[in-house]
Amino acid sequence: MLVWLLALNATYAQSTVTGTVTDENNQPMPGVSIRLKGKTGGGLTNTNGKFSLSVPPNSTLVFSFIGYLSKEVAVGAPSEINVKLDPNQADLNEVVVTALGIKKEKKRLGYAVQEVKGDALQKAISPNVVESLTGKVAGLTVTNSSDFFSDPKLYLRGKKPLIVIDGVPSTTTDMWNISSDDIENISVLKGAAASALYGSLGLNGAVQISLKSSSNAAKGTTMSVNSSTTFQGGFIRIPKAQTQYGPGDAGEYAFGTGGPGGGGINDFDYSVWGPKFDGRLLPQYDSPIDAATGKRIPTPWLSRGADNLGNFMETGLVTSTNFSVQSKGESGGVTLSDTYKYSKASVPGAKLNINTFRINGNLNLSDKLSVDGSLQHTYEYASNLPRNNYGPHSPIYNLSIWGGAHFDIRDLKDYWVPGKEGIKQRFVENWRYNNPYMLAHEWKRPYTKNDVLGFLKLNYKISDKLDAHVRTSLNTYSLTKDEEISMDIYDYDISDRGGRYRHNEYGMLESNTDFLVKYHDSFFNEVFSVNATLGGNQLYKSNNEAHASTTKLIVPGIFKLNNSTDKVLPTSYKDKKGIYSAYSSIDLAYKNQIFLGMTGRVDKSSTLPVNNSTFFYPSLSLSAVVSDMVHLPKAINFLKVRAAYAKVGSDGIGEDEDIYNAVNSYTTGSRNRNLPIAAYPSIIDNPNLKPEFNTTYEYGLEARFLNDRLGFDFSYYRNDYGPQIFTQVFSQTSGYTGIRLNGRTTQRRGYDFSFNATPVKTENFSWMALVNVDGGKDYLKSLPALADGSPQLKEGRTPVGGRLDDYWYSDWEKSPDGQLIMNEDGLPRITDYDVNIGNQKTSFSISMNNTFSYKNISLSFLVDGRFGGITYDRFERDLWRSGSHPDAIAPERELSNIAYANGTDPRTMLIPGLKIVSGEAKYDPDGNVLSDTRVFAPNDYKVDYQTWAKQYKAAWQNNVIDKTFIKLREVVLTYNVPASFLKNKFLKGASLSFVGRNLYYWTKDKTFGDLDTYSMSTGDTDLQQPSQRTYGFNINLKF
Repeated sequence: MLVWLLALNATYAQSTVTGTVTDENNQPMPGVSIRLKGKTGGGLTNTNGKFSLSVPPNSTLVFSFIGYLSKEVAVGAPSEINVKLDPNQADLNEVVVTALGIKKEKKRLGYAVQEVKGDALQKAISPNVVESLTGKVAGLTVTNSSDFFSDPKLYLRGKKPLIVIDGVPSTTTDMWNISSDDIENISVLKGAAASALYGSLGLNGAVQISLKSSSNAAKGTTMSVNSSTTFQGGFIRIPKAQTQYGPGDAGEYAFGTGGPGGGGINDFDYSVWGPKFDGRLLPQYDSPIDAATGKRIPTPWLSRGADNLGNFMETGLVTSTNFSVQSKGESGGVTLSDTYKYSKASVPGAKLNINTFRINGNLNLSDKLSVDGSLQHTYEYASNLPRNNYGPHSPIYNLSIWGGAHFDIRDLKDYWVPGKEGIKQRFVENWRYNNPYMLAHEWKRPYTKNDVLGFLKLNYKISDKLDAHVRTSLNTYSLTKDEEISMDIYDYDISDRGGRYRHNEYGMLESNTDFLVKYHDSFFNEVFSVNATLGGNQLYKSNNEAHASTTKLIVPGIFKLNNSTDKVLPTSYKDKKGIYSAYSSIDLAYKNQIFLGMTGRVDKSSTLPVNNSTFFYPSLSLSAVVSDMVHLPKAINFLKVRAAYAKVGSDGIGEDEDIYNAVNSYTTGSRNRNLPIAAYPSIIDNPNLKPEFNTTYEYGLEARFLNDRLGFDFSYYRNDYGPQIFTQVFSQTSGYTGIRLNGRTTQRRGYDFSFNATPVKTENFSWMALVNVDGGKDYLKSLPALADGSPQLKEGRTPVGGRLDDYWYSDWEKSPDGQLIMNEDGLPRITDYDVNIGNQKTSFSISMNNTFSYKNISLSFLVDGRFGGITYDRFERDLWRSGSHPDAIAPERELSNIAYANGTDPRTMLIPGLKIVSGEAKYDPDGNVLSDTRVFAPNDYKVDYQTWAKQYKAAWQNNVIDKTFIKLREVVLTYNVPASFLKNKFLKGASLSFVGRNLYYWTKDKTFGDLDTYSMSTGDTDLQQPSQRTYGFNINLKF
């Protein structure tokens, strides 16, 4: 056991005191600072949290650790004392990581920063670490998708932030590569004022991930194993379909071949508008064939698929195992970590393997010179990645919406027709749809990716006040994505069912080389202090893509480009980009009470016209710790006000945009008569194009009360984007479609608020709570004048001054008193103009984290909700359109079917509203009434049930829903094995956790989908894999 001894000067006899320091979970704490009260100097606990020191009689020891409340312990007669430190909930990290990886005292900052410790992510491990951040930071929104291997989207104050790994910014970081077990902490820099030193990459703030390093560890060697297993155990939402009526049209059904003259009802437009399941005899897909006639013998028409989608889905599984070794000595240290994740989707046939190996080390070459670095390799392999969006490739499309209940999907696991394996699939119809088991095993999308991420950094301590480093980093990957579609699978673009093979290769390389010089000093007896930096960066990025595809396979099951009667269609793409930067910062402090921070950066981007490719931008922040300046009531422990300004420039090329957007380049197409084709761009080049800017204003207030038992951090911000680079559209009669200009400006105004409390705290029990609230709105502020000099008042349907997420669409036409107006066909009239239906994005979000601890047991749970916003629910629309909606079973449906069969009037539905007897109404383009001479009477036009459902209930206007939802996102119950039990054993720490995720889901409006995916989007919903609850356990061992 390696022990650090306190060196204390004493002129009298001393005694030796030993003991162990543990945290709130009774786990040993290495690296805790111990000093004799009133004296300087000190020492640390060892890797087991133990200490041994000599002290004078009747002494008092002070124990302190970043993020924890200090504790004073009087030394009495006993030679052994054990100390438990409690976390400082109001200020978990006194020192936070800011831009460029620079550590600063949090109270000095003039902008908002919030941190998440790595320990909070390592019990309820998610497939992707981004999911684990949900609800943990105010202003940080994660939109999670239930689709397998679908990237969760990260938004910071409504925009996509920069991801920074160990101080190195990256525009293409694959978060599947980052293991939760490797994370030391995550620091979220909210807004451009906080991330200005990252330049245009940090335009919208940054999420900084610091990985575990031996340089931050206590001396000695430790090993740990963390293993997590979770199962998907039940749907929180799954599309439901009615089981009283089968497929067909107008109440009739007969099985056909799917070809011309096939004899089936609705043979080319399969839907679920057939007869009621009443046992009548009908020829069906599995009816026996009469040997004499060759026709199918009718069999009873019965419902057999009460839950086809649920029966098709399987139990999903996610396992994660991490093994790590960390060792530190006098001259350096090393960290080795390996994480293996295995995921099995609930859709049959889809599996994912991810292995991440990482090595990190540091070496002190001398008292002044040191080197540290990290290298990580990640291998990802998936045998198949299912598609769930709308189309014949989706099991939801084939089962819940268009399939009907006249079959049991479990009877079709053998998906090839006997004797026609590889050529003909076995399903309940032969035209548009596919056997889902066929899709799972014969429409494959294999995926292989190799990622390398690393850096090497040389540090030199010039003097006690001046140090510098040089660093180079690399982020690169190679990716292969194929698509292998067997014969007889139908999709919109392979209607001949001849099969298809696509081969796609992607390569990316991103490198950053930077230097940074740091200076710090104080003056006039520490009345003034200064911290300054000077640095530069070179960013280089390149992308390469190659694609080839062909259809009409010759030999079934052989997926090669030359196994085809069709031509091979190759395409390729390459781009390169460079940014050269210089930057500096200076932080001034007066009496450690008032703090002024300034930064400046200049960038030169290769994507802008040469004359305007270099641009400068500054930032300024000011903060004051009022509680250190004036006497406040005793209940107020800490009070700070802050303000920040930043103007950050950008070349206008976002993460998902073409690098050559700002300059014209030819585009190539398919060959014609073996000659290459190139097209001149339709957008006029603008050699005077300038960089765009984001100007940010932020104001904040922080306070803590009642000995840090209560606290909050509030920020209000305004981001002015522009003049932005955008395309001004004009008439194509000019030969062009538009020109790139600077001129569009938008604005986002919002807030984020974090409140923490420790309502109960005793020796054995505590309750800690954290509440995060945030909200914001985006507006179109201005547009440049049109070519003739007249003002441009709208962008598409959005007027200047309007919300960017306004939902414009044609609505039902209504009378002055709000009633629907009907056409003579019995259906509502639709307006000739668009109406602002509402706003699409979530208005505000709330998350509540609670942790209850009793001795060695802790229970934590996270509830979060997003409120407001609207979207178009495709599930509802398509279920009504197809006839499968669970509510499409009204008596009027059967009455219409009987009328169809008898040749009588099938119109059974009357939509409440009015009909126009005489007159007309005239409107301007914005929908304002110019004149209205209409005379109304109650509607008496009826429609048949099928038309009512397909054209009224399935209409867009009836399927706009509120996005509001609440989730019980996460529950974790943990037992920490007491340190006393592990004494003198090879284990240094152990814990067992039981985990549940997505345990409860509530929506304001009825929907079969998971609105989590769409809370920040401005589009409509799509089909998605049903969202499920997960249950599991986590075991953590430290040696």
